[in-house]
Amino acid sequence: MPINASRFKTIWRWLAEARHVWYSAVVLGFALIISLCLYPTEPVIRLTGLVLQLLGIGTVICGISETRALFGHPSFASKTKAWLSRFPLLRRNVVLKVDVASHIIVSGEAKAYQTHRAADSTTEARLDSLERNVTLIHERISQTQKEMDEGLHKISNSVKREEQLRQAEDNAIRMKLEATGTGGVHISLIGASWLFVGIILSTAAMEIAALFK
Repeated sequence: MPINASRFKTIWRWLAEARHVWYSAVVLGFALIISLCLYPTEPVIRLTGLVLQLLGIGTVICGISETRALFGHPSFASKTKAWLSRFPLLRRNVVLKVDVASHIIVSGEAKAYQTHRAADSTTEARLDSLERNVTLIHERISQTQKEMDEGLHKISNSVKREEQLRQAEDNAIRMKLEATGTGGVHISLIGASWLFVGIILSTAAMEIAALFK
């Protein structure tokens, strides 16, 4: 049965899920072929074990660097560079920081309201003025209610945005904690396998070389 492109991609994705195993197996296979098949001598076996141990320790350093990067800490290289730049005998350019005071002008919105006065002291004029004032009061109350509704709507939207932002930050923190606790497990396993084989090759180099002669 011929394998089409989609099936080949599926197989490739399936193999890629165990990429850390393949990384470890390739390095170990290459080291064992060199030390046990091509050059099965004690110095080569011992040096191969040493290289595997150094690679295993390197995975530990890599895991620590990834953990620091997850929480926004600078890399070891940048920290070393910054530390060396603070050497007392080195000349450094002094940068003066000038704080610029900023003036903030708060402007408020002023509103004017009008009222109607009676044209004269007659009852009809007073009633007419009262009706107009009642209408103005009603309009003012409606306008105030509208402004309050708009303000409450803005506050509600602001609270929702803040809630979404906090939720996103909580999710990001949880992902960082999960990555810190479990994200480096694969790298640690690779390093452990390299250290395991490297210690065996370095410790029993003479016996392994005699066995493969």
